[in-house]
Formats: sequence, C-alpha cells, structure tokens
Amino acid sequence: MPILEKPEKLVVDANAILSALLGGKSKRLFFEAGITEFAVADSVLEEVQAYVPKMARKLGVGHEFLFYALELLPLTICAPKIYRRSLQKAKMQIAHRDPRDVDVLALAFALERPLWTNDKDFDGTTVQVLTTAELLAIYFPRPS
Repeated sequence: MPILEKPEKLVVDANAILSALLGGKSKRLFFEAGITEFAVADSVLEEVQAYVPKMARKLGVGHEFLFYALELLPLTICAPKIYRRSLQKAKMQIAHRDPRDVDVLALAFALERPLWTNDKDFDGTTVQVLTTAELLAIYFPRPS
C-alpha cells in the first residue's frame, strides 16, 4: 500500500534503534529524513540499553561507544504517564503475541502517530505500522 504523506513524527520500536546502533540503514532516517520527533517508551529504551553490552561484544567495541551512540540518537523518551490511558487497548491488541510490545503500542495510540518497527507482532493492530524499508522508500525514493 503506497503511503503518500511523509510522517513528521513517529513512535519508534527497539529494533529500529538497535539497527541504527549497529550501523544499519535506519540511522539515515534518524539523521537525514527531517523527521521532527522520534518518541520512544522508556521501557523500550531500557530494552535497548540491556542489549548494548552484548552488541558491543559482538561488534568488538567498548559498550561505552554504543551507549554514546545511543545518546546521540534524537529520541524523545516518554514516561508511562503519557500512555497510561492507552495501555488497556494496547494489551487487548498485542499482549497475547508479545507482552513486551504493549508499551510501544500504547504510546502510538496515545500520541496518535505511526509506529516505526520491523516487528511482525504489530501486524493486525489498529495503528499505522511503517517498516524501515517503507520509510526509506518514502524519504529517499530511488530515481526511476
């Protein structure tokens, strides 16, 4: 399904952040697309931070380097009070697939924004989901 509008603000899931830290294509969206806000649930940031030491070992770099790279990402960290009223709706739609995704979905509902994720667990929810590939195609279309 073609997306005609470039979203100005997004809710971001952990996989997009981890990809950027690994040097993946998602880092281009963070720094070159002109998106004005990347909202992230504080629990998602905690999940990413928990992965950093393992990622650092795999990459052969100090974990301090990846924590610094994480600090450079233009993330707006959102506390649970922002999405508390949307938690029940999110639980009903995704808790049976992955309870760790409830906060992310609740934040997308609360802020009424598309969700940037590559996680298939969000398929079938009532929030607009955009993958990294879809966002790259929107912001950096290949010339025909």
